[in-house]
Amino acid sequence: MEETTSAMDAGSSKPAPDSVQVALQKAGLRPDEVLMLGDTPYDIESAGKANVGLIALRCGGFPDETLEAALAIYDDPAHLLREYASSPLGRRETGVPSGAVTAAEIE
Repeated sequence: MEETTSAMDAGSSKPAPDSVQVALQKAGLRPDEVLMLGDTPYDIESAGKANVGLIALRCGGFPDETLEAALAIYDDPAHLLREYASSPLGRRETGVPSGAVTAAEIE
């Protein structure tokens, strides 16, 4: 994919869904065709308002309680990659339904 999106493309910043919706439009994808990575509660809220699932990363410094609306929570990108096969991304590739889980439940 060669498209990029920044706050300059959106009418309002997160937690408004504008930047997510612009990214979907640029990519030519529907919300059910993508998953978003985020590290703040604002990312989760923005994705939710755009009907996009989100995987949260703890490296943003927010406590798990503020990230619990995510499909899954991982420490950082490296942790997500180690757990890829059982993550929402890996399950999506194999057609296994994704549910709300945390990385701790997977391990």
